[in-house]
Amino acid sequence: MSAEQSDNYILAQNVRPRLAAKARMQIDQLTGEPVVLYPEGVLLLNATGAEILRLCDGQHTFLAIVRELAHRYNVSPEVLQREVNTYLVRLHKRSLVEFSSEEKT
Repeated sequence: MSAEQSDNYILAQNVRPRLAAKARMQIDQLTGEPVVLYPEGVLLLNATGAEILRLCDGQHTFLAIVRELAHRYNVSPEVLQREVNTYLVRLHKRSLVEFSSEEKT
């Protein structure tokens, strides 16, 4: 499977994404910008990426994340679903996001 094909993987609506245990999101002290720290490096986030990851808490489903962001940004859920899906799949490929179908308590 090529990288492009794996980016096209469609997440189930009930999947519950969460930041991987090895990763931590925080505000960079020098730049004031959101980043994800992980053993292999640092991922710089834009505001939208940070909003998506804040909702990736293992409680919100993929569908709930899309609906919340669609409401906040007044964007069509159908368009946003594709964008969020691609973003999360790419982070999953880098082992920065994990997916669960069960709610964590």
